[in-house]
Amino acid sequence: MSIAHRLKAWILLLRPHQYTKNVLIFVPFLFGKAWEAWGSFTATFLAWCLMASAIYALNDARDADEDRHHPHKRHRPIAAGILSPTTGYLTALALSLAAILIAFFVNLLTLSLLLLYAINNLLYTFYLKRIQLLDVFSIAAGFVLRVYGGAAAGGIPVSPYLFMTVFFLSLYLAFGKRRHELLLTEKKEPDFRQVLRRYSVYYLDQLMVISATMTLVVYVQYLLEGHYRWLIWTLPLVVLGLFRYYHLTHNLSAGEPSRDLFADPFLLVVGALYGVFVGLELIGL
Repeated sequence: MSIAHRLKAWILLLRPHQYTKNVLIFVPFLFGKAWEAWGSFTATFLAWCLMASAIYALNDARDADEDRHHPHKRHRPIAAGILSPTTGYLTALALSLAAILIAFFVNLLTLSLLLLYAINNLLYTFYLKRIQLLDVFSIAAGFVLRVYGGAAAGGIPVSPYLFMTVFFLSLYLAFGKRRHELLLTEKKEPDFRQVLRRYSVYYLDQLMVISATMTLVVYVQYLLEGHYRWLIWTLPLVVLGLFRYYHLTHNLSAGEPSRDLFADPFLLVVGALYGVFVGLELIGL
């Protein structure tokens, strides 16, 4: 095997494209305008990325046999036989230790939240991903812990409405992903993920609607609580984004947030406009 081929396999194992989820760590940094703590936030972001890759490597090593029956996951390096399960386990150990060391030097609260994040992911990998609803709630908990991890790095309090916005938005995206996976199961392979047997398309549709509604309700409360000048204008953009993702999952056979949210031109434009309003709010025009 060539060096380039093996390097590509390592990159696939670590899944750096998933690091976009860890941008949530910077939310308290931005809205708290804690510019002096940029070093702590950056270190926390790095620790979370390393821990995420460790979890992915562990998950791939453990689920290699199951992944071989999945229409997409069978191409992962361990499932495809490019890397060995032992390599995955050793990679997970090394990266998790590095993440813990970095978080320790930030502060103990950040370290504690990182460990909670790791424990939640381990519970998901070994148990929760096979239990209806708890699998999705575990995913949402991971997003919430990212926000609190960033807040801990800068000693910034988290608004209850921000917590609820992230929680319900995470549920919405996760239910959309489950819906996408369920449709793949029905078309390709009926038994590659046991928990999907406990869902139905209609049931997931209802859960998505409820989660989207709650996201909008608490986001409005978050905007009103903060008395923002520019951020209030992001509400139509959030509505557009929620509606567009619903369209992707129901009409375009999509639903993988880490891939489809960053591949859809419509959502990219909405995200860019959202960033403009955030920038205007931060500079205080």
